Amino acid sequence: MRITVWDAALRCFHWALAILVVFSFVTGTVGGGWMAWHLRSGYAILALVVFRVAWGLAGSETARFTSFLRGPAAAWGHARDILARRHRALVGHNPLGGWMVAFMLLAIAAQAASGLFADDEIATQGPLAVKVSNAFVGRMSTFHHYNQWVVAGAVVLHVLAIAAYWKVLRSNLVRPMLDGRMEVAEGTTPPRMRSSWLALVLLAASAAAVYGLVVVYPASP
Repeated sequence: MRITVWDAALRCFHWALAILVVFSFVTGTVGGGWMAWHLRSGYAILALVVFRVAWGLAGSETARFTSFLRGPAAAWGHARDILARRHRALVGHNPLGGWMVAFMLLAIAAQAASGLFADDEIATQGPLAVKVSNAFVGRMSTFHHYNQWVVAGAVVLHVLAIAAYWKVLRSNLVRPMLDGRMEVAEGTTPPRMRSSWLALVLLAASAAAVYGLVVVYPASP
């Protein structure tokens, strides 16, 4: 039978973040007049990450960190199943996928946060660079430069993992992230979903927090 495993809020977050990460990478590489859009994209990414953390604490069952961050034994067991070409249909993230989600969120959050303090020493400066020392700005600029490749590597690994699931296990992980539904064993209890209105409130609060951080706070004395 098919049940809903991913709510609309999580699916919209996933695709919006994917688009913005690619856009940020491209605009940051091109530079020039695109840097203004690079900054805006970074702010949007930061707001989305803040929202995802909130949704991971108060959102739908499959979105919560407690539902998919499991111990090393579970991750290793799932890896052995994959190598043996066995696939157990799980509701939500599998143990390996859960840790990949956590790592990607951490890397992307670090990239967006470091960009707030970065300075390319040409024409673009993060909004919080004026609030810290030049030495800290230098460290954040260096981190921002190198961490972009960590993010890029994580994205590539994520895509390869999805392709491997399709090729080796014949498991389509893309479709459920589009329509929210997946095939599970008969009698499986559908996960509890939270209201989309709650997601909108949390997203608005996240956007407001980022706006205050990048616009209001830098303008304060």
